[in-house]
Amino acid sequence: MAGSKRAITSLNALFIGVSFIFIASGLVVSSAGVLLNDMGASKTQIGLITSFFFIGAITCTIVSHRLISKVGHMRAYAIFTALFAISALLHDMSNNLIFWAILRFMLGFCYYSIVLIVESWLNEKIPNSVRSRVLGFYEIVFYSTFAIGAVIMSMDLSTTKVFLIGTISIILGSIPLNFLKIKSPKIPKAISISLPRIYNIAPLALATSIIAGLTMNGFFSMASLFIITQGYTPAQAGIFIIIGMCGGFMAHTIFGTISDKFGRKLAIILASSIALFACLGFISVNPDIIAQYIIVFFLGFGIFVLYALALARANDIVTDKNAYVEVVRALLFSYLIGSFLSTIIIGFLINQFGFTAFIYYYIVLLAFLIIFAIFQKNVPKEQEVAFTRHSGHSVIFDELNNDNSK
Repeated sequence: MAGSKRAITSLNALFIGVSFIFIASGLVVSSAGVLLNDMGASKTQIGLITSFFFIGAITCTIVSHRLISKVGHMRAYAIFTALFAISALLHDMSNNLIFWAILRFMLGFCYYSIVLIVESWLNEKIPNSVRSRVLGFYEIVFYSTFAIGAVIMSMDLSTTKVFLIGTISIILGSIPLNFLKIKSPKIPKAISISLPRIYNIAPLALATSIIAGLTMNGFFSMASLFIITQGYTPAQAGIFIIIGMCGGFMAHTIFGTISDKFGRKLAIILASSIALFACLGFISVNPDIIAQYIIVFFLGFGIFVLYALALARANDIVTDKNAYVEVVRALLFSYLIGSFLSTIIIGFLINQFGFTAFIYYYIVLLAFLIIFAIFQKNVPKEQEVAFTRHSGHSVIFDELNNDNSK
């Protein structure tokens, strides 16, 4: 415990800085559906524009590490936070939907680039003996500060105020890292990604990663649209998102034990089943907003651990370290592809069939994952390793960087 406290204290500037970035992300990302709806965009258009955030994220995984390696982590952090702030502020300059799509791309690219830099630093400084506890603290920082962003969104602010507050938060996030004096970590070399090859190695991990992207970031980006389409207010949409995240936070404190004791396959089935039953609750009782607050806790409880479980499953299956790096990159790529597709699909479904399509979307995905997982092989108990806690908002690059930082 003392070791983890020392590690956290030594990186307090990093945690403070990234907390402001997460607040901005929570505000800017979760408010997109509300703001675009107020602008008169159709549900399909909202989904398409929001998807550009994840196109930017995918682009980040391909090119950002090359840019970072050329200019260094500190300069890259300053560049990406500046671009992040400018992109947020420019939203108020025009209501042109194409312009907004470009800005969403820049937000996704800059945000995930910042996350890559921060998590590379974490990996560099955290010894293996306290890695899980420090990453757990990092996860707490994400959930709590992202929720603050959702709270700000619930205040029903104008577009100008939303992005002004987001920009201020990003600028504040750029300051603390200047007080952090540590050697910049190395970035791993790019490795080609072959999803068919990864499917042959770890099919359940790959399927779970894709479903995680489709469900988790579908929730972050489109849950607000689901609520306001029912006639509720942005404030109620913000509360809905926060409660879902609370469920996810609680799940991370429990599923580590479940996963280690009973296996990843059972944990994936259990998490998916909890989320599936929550979805059935949405459609079976025709709930009012208070009932939806209760049900969404269990939806978040089930879906927000799926990506972590996918990584843990991959870690069980793949014993070759070089192959594991390739597998984790593939899981990251598939997770972001799922995230990108989620907003397009959800926007189209709500536009065509109404807000209930949001729930049926989750029912189909979760039912598929449960059935798929049932027919996958169990991993021998002696082959399983400790559950690694990974925040669903982003990709934890510790395994990718670990080879180079030792």
